[in-house]
Order: sequence, then C-alpha cells, then structure tokens
Amino acid sequence: MTVDGKRYTWFYDHIHSHCYNMAMRWCFFPWGGERKVRQRLLEGIDFQPGDRILDMCCGPGNTTFVIAEMAGAQSVITGIDISRGQIESALRRNRFPNVRFMVMDAENTAFHSGEFEKVVIPHALHEMFADARLRVLREAKRILVDGGTLAVLELDKPTSLALRLFMGFWFFYWLPFNFETPTRRNMFRGGLVQEMRKAGFGHVSKSSLYNGVLQVVQGRRT
Repeated sequence: MTVDGKRYTWFYDHIHSHCYNMAMRWCFFPWGGERKVRQRLLEGIDFQPGDRILDMCCGPGNTTFVIAEMAGAQSVITGIDISRGQIESALRRNRFPNVRFMVMDAENTAFHSGEFEKVVIPHALHEMFADARLRVLREAKRILVDGGTLAVLELDKPTSLALRLFMGFWFFYWLPFNFETPTRRNMFRGGLVQEMRKAGFGHVSKSSLYNGVLQVVQGRRT
C-alpha cells in the first residue's frame, strides 16, 4: 500500500489484503514462484548480522519474511504499511521473533534519523506519481545511517516487445480500472536510477532481472 494509494485504503484494507497472496502466486508463477523470485531480488543486498532493516510499504509481509530468513536472527526487521488490513494480515502470519509490523505512512515515518542500516521498498513505487516517489525516497534516506543502503525492488520495462505484451496480459495491465497504469508509466518515464540520485543517494546501481521484467535499484546514503 502506498501514499498515492490513500484513496484506495478501503480496497487494500478489506479486499486486497485477503487476495494478495493468491495474486502474487499468479504473477510470479512464470518465473519459478513467488518465494524464488523474492529471494533472487534480495540476494544482491549485503545483509549483515545485527542490521536494522526496514521493509517500507511491506504489504502483508511476504518480502519481510524472506528478508528475515536471509538476514538472520541477529537482525531486527520492521515492516510498515499505510494499510491496516495489510498489516493485520502480516501480524497473523508472523513467526519471527525479530520481526515487527506497524501501520505507518512511508512519506512521513515516526522513525529517528539514522535508525536503519538497510531500507527495502518492494513493488510499491510503481503505484506512486513522481512527487510521492521522491518524498518516499527522501524519507528512506533520512532514516538510514550514513553509508546505509536503500534497495528498491520493482517492475521494469523489457526491450522485447513480445515480453512486454506478455507482461501486459499476465500482470493485468489491460484492465480499464487498473489504477497502477498511469503511475507505472510515470515511473518508467522518470527512471528509478535518476530519481534515487535526485533524492540524494550516491553509488546508485541497477540490476535488471528476468530479461527486464523486474529490476533492483540500490543506492547508498553518502
């Protein structure tokens, strides 16, 4: 759930939180399944024992739980989302003593500056327009320690026309009421690498996965 999605709070709280897992199983099926895809997207992040990690816009916690497995029991992982329904779903499924979930606005969190070594934003920025994306990115920078890392896991735009057409069908881009369509296109026009640099991150790099279907963009607070 994202900040631009405040208009859709009821949908996320009462509908999406109940069907999210089924939708993700569908979306990630062609690439080996949801768990495998999330693990691959996260494997380039250098998690260290004792890291304080924030999963920003965590939804029902699917990425949070994979982070917990990869980062280990010494780390402390926090998941936040603006949707109470999504957070309630995450809390019901949480089996990790070092993972906590809170309802919170990603644009204006209650965390202190420099509170985390790692921030991960999984599959959320494509639901925001550029001004909201920039506010979230700047908030992520504020709450990171000096030298801390932001990793954005997102959709990408393959160069292959056939693959773009397949994605359009498989990810339901063709639905006339898909509210993500204008924001997703806006994200592609802006480019996450450029936007992270604009937010003040250094050492920004992009990894394109699954032939351009997904991307991981990382940057460091300098």
